[in-house]
Amino acid sequence: MSAKLLLGKPCVESMREQICKHAESLGEPRICAIGFDEPRWNQYSASIMKSAATYGFECDKITLDEDSDPNAVFDIVAKAGARKDVCGVIVQQPLPKRYQKAVEFIPAEKDIDCLNPLSVCKMYSGEDGFRPATPSAVINLLDYYGIAIQGKRVVIVGRGNTVGKPLALIMLQRNATVTVCHTKTVDLPSVCRSADILVSACGVPALITADCVTDKTVVIDVGLSFVDGKTRGDVAEEVYDKCFAVSPVPGGVGPVTRSALFLNALAAAENK
Repeated sequence: MSAKLLLGKPCVESMREQICKHAESLGEPRICAIGFDEPRWNQYSASIMKSAATYGFECDKITLDEDSDPNAVFDIVAKAGARKDVCGVIVQQPLPKRYQKAVEFIPAEKDIDCLNPLSVCKMYSGEDGFRPATPSAVINLLDYYGIAIQGKRVVIVGRGNTVGKPLALIMLQRNATVTVCHTKTVDLPSVCRSADILVSACGVPALITADCVTDKTVVIDVGLSFVDGKTRGDVAEEVYDKCFAVSPVPGGVGPVTRSALFLNALAAAENK
């Protein structure tokens, strides 16, 4: 029997409806995206601006000079954060090394991408604050499909700062029992088979094979890589014929990530 597909689109539509409804009542709140004139950032920021309109937000884009003095960049970020008409600030990631401190100038109450070290500290200490969009999207997807987290065994394959570590903390806050695996984990398949919910966020195609799951495993694929020009996740096709449910790549967690970002922006606008 094929696994149930945990598709992101219906989750996104549900989240967008709620976000738009509340954003409208706030009078089209505004976010600000700051980055350099680089192809990847231009593409990402353009997609943010396009998405903003569909979620009921305005979006300003500030393009930095590639030869800017770091202090000038820090000042630009600080001034954007100080604007009363801006509820959220997004800064290009990753930044060149000499500009990396720019995230420290994003006010915590407007740090909708959870980049400021203060936001990260709040997350690690369990305080109220924003959570990174991709780990939040995993939770949003599970909640949408009614998959319980509390009391469940969760195995996360990947210990990166972007997904693995923050997701482990969020899962702990939701009262799951969490195991984090990595490249040095001995007998990865047996550890994975112990999971009720298995999340892979490594960017290694076909890392999760059929011997990593049972017919009761819920698999969330956060991996992203490209093979022969096509987008691939961490989960091998054979898993789809064995596990209970799986989020596909593309079409699973990815689309929900943008909704999670604007959910943070909505919270920032309401708090403002």
